[in-house]
Amino acid sequence: MIVTGDVRVDLAARQVEVAGVPVELAQKEFDIVRALVERLGSAVRRELLMDRIWGDARMAVSRTLDVHISTLRAKLGRPDLIKTLRGFGYRLAQ
Repeated sequence: MIVTGDVRVDLAARQVEVAGVPVELAQKEFDIVRALVERLGSAVRRELLMDRIWGDARMAVSRTLDVHISTLRAKLGRPDLIKTLRGFGYRLAQ
């Protein structure tokens, strides 16, 4: 179980809770959360995320990742939880 603020991520159960309320995530959304929480507080390159989630870092020019991040921010209700690092990637706030 990984906790940051009031967000709890159970990697084994593939569950996310915000303020004790379960949040339903699609498979790719959870995979993104997993990749970010495994490097909590560290910057994660776009290319690494694209390669890990979609199996093709060449898709990094695609807006697919950005759309998924935007959806995650909305579903989690914590827009500042996932920080955008312009020209690099993303970081999950601690």
